[in-house]
Amino acid sequence: MRLKPDIDHFKNKEEITSYRISDEEAGVTLYTFLKNRLKMSRKFIRKMGREYRIRLNCRYVKFTEVKLNSGDLIEFNLNFKEKTYYDPAPLDLDIIYEDRHLLVINKPANMLVHPTPVEKSNTIVNGVLYHMRNQGNYNLVRPIHRLDRNTTGLLLIAKNQYAHNYITHQFQNNNIHREYLAFVHGNVEFKKESINAPIGKTRDSLIKRKVDHTLGKRAVTHIKVVKPGGLISLIRVKLETGRTHQIRVHLSHLGHPLLGDTLYGGEDILIKRPALHSYKVTCCLPFKHKEVTFKAPLPVDMEKLKKQLI
Repeated sequence: MRLKPDIDHFKNKEEITSYRISDEEAGVTLYTFLKNRLKMSRKFIRKMGREYRIRLNCRYVKFTEVKLNSGDLIEFNLNFKEKTYYDPAPLDLDIIYEDRHLLVINKPANMLVHPTPVEKSNTIVNGVLYHMRNQGNYNLVRPIHRLDRNTTGLLLIAKNQYAHNYITHQFQNNNIHREYLAFVHGNVEFKKESINAPIGKTRDSLIKRKVDHTLGKRAVTHIKVVKPGGLISLIRVKLETGRTHQIRVHLSHLGHPLLGDTLYGGEDILIKRPALHSYKVTCCLPFKHKEVTFKAPLPVDMEKLKKQLI
């Protein structure tokens, strides 16, 4: 490996992320630290090294040959200036949290996360692209998970490839905790319930899903009743897996479909969308190794339901 880059990625201080090695982290090689502590994949480490985007104490080094000492300074440039087919567009984002690697958005109803061939603008991705470009960040926008068009609430978005890999690793190990508030039809008599019912596609629809014990994929949803009612109940839902329409399918399967969810048996007299809100997410922040919890208040239409019906 040449130890002199053709392009200096460390000229712009605004693009640099720094990490100082602690006493507990010292004694391993740089490669081992990047892989085990920072959860970088082998492929990503090779990419960073090949493009000279990592320095140790202001010098380029071979990962396999150097051991880390307490106080060592590692520097990264994670701004890859990636090409995108989507157009940046100004959007009034409700930002709950932001640092150099992660953006947490409180998503409104009636808005897609990703552009489609039919709707190419006015999506979360378009708005975040515009926001990031204004910050000098030219990475792709990488939502960590998805929310349906009319589901409101917290959405995690990675601002670079490393953050995406780091948080996705937590998803794969069930270390991301997501909770929703929902209004459902009927008086939910149990206090707590866990639904373990596989979900698959239906034959007659490209959108709709169903409980399918033969071809479906594992899906687990945990439910806790916040306030039971005669006609409507308020519940808290925690996801263990993340299948398409999982909450909507499982609640309908229980006989308590979401208010407003006409696709799965709900009525839209009191609210014109599925009454589902992602209100709480817990995850570990990239580079900081710190677990944090984000919360988003109920949107106006669901808050009205709460005041009127509970």
